[in-house]
Amino acid sequence: MFRRHLFRKVAILGTGLLGGSVALALKEKGLAERIVGTSRHESSLRLALEKNVIDEASTDVGKAIQGADFVVLASPVQVILEHIEEISKHLRRGCLVTDVGSTKAVVVEAAERLFPPHVLFVGSHPLAGSDKSGVAHASAGLFNGALCLMTPTDKTNKVARDKVKHLWTTLGAEVKFIEPAKHDEALAFVSHLPHIVAFGLMRSIPDEFLPYGASGLRDTTRVAGSSPKMWSDICLSNYRHVLKAIDESVKSLSDIRKAVVDRDEESLMNYLTQAKAKREALEKKA
Repeated sequence: MFRRHLFRKVAILGTGLLGGSVALALKEKGLAERIVGTSRHESSLRLALEKNVIDEASTDVGKAIQGADFVVLASPVQVILEHIEEISKHLRRGCLVTDVGSTKAVVVEAAERLFPPHVLFVGSHPLAGSDKSGVAHASAGLFNGALCLMTPTDKTNKVARDKVKHLWTTLGAEVKFIEPAKHDEALAFVSHLPHIVAFGLMRSIPDEFLPYGASGLRDTTRVAGSSPKMWSDICLSNYRHVLKAIDESVKSLSDIRKAVVDRDEESLMNYLTQAKAKREALEKKA
């Protein structure tokens, strides 16, 4: 069993929705004695302090990680990669590091290449979030019932892996292990593609027709309210798998289009019935 206070000092690099929620959950569970948050935006840090999300704030990443025994990389993937390079030579011996990035292969590769052996990195991706962004929407309960995909490799320290798994489980998540490359392939289909389709759908609707949109349109395109910067970053960092997912979606739409052009009710019903069955199977797993 682990002691109640897992960490003396936690540094969260990126105090937005996910980073802020990690901080609040750590506080709620009493797992950290002190939490330092960073952001490139001082207004975000002021709000995080006002909401008691973090105990200290800094725009200086190097200063924030000094003496930390746990570091959470909670920025967009491209910034995570910059932070890995920036902090790699300045972390204390035995420091545990994880991330919450939506793309894993590039992050894990960079961490394993740049972090010295005495820094213990374990990749993580909690599948929790919102179409809202920023620390204003952070919640201690964000991870309750969520799936967290961890991406340890044969280079991952097993004690560190188990400690990070214990952490996410304590924060309310269900943990599953998956290889980084497999994670990126799967998430391209089940997460990245739906967001791209939602953005594309909203872009394709003429402005004059938007007043007629009802709950169906709002439900279908809710995730198009997410951060464009974050999703641009995800698409570019996982571009090979994202392109494959887009191509499969375009093929599926082309098949439906052909059935409509040909007035082929049998084929159209077959496509729609297959999709409905998959949707119902998804609901059963929820």
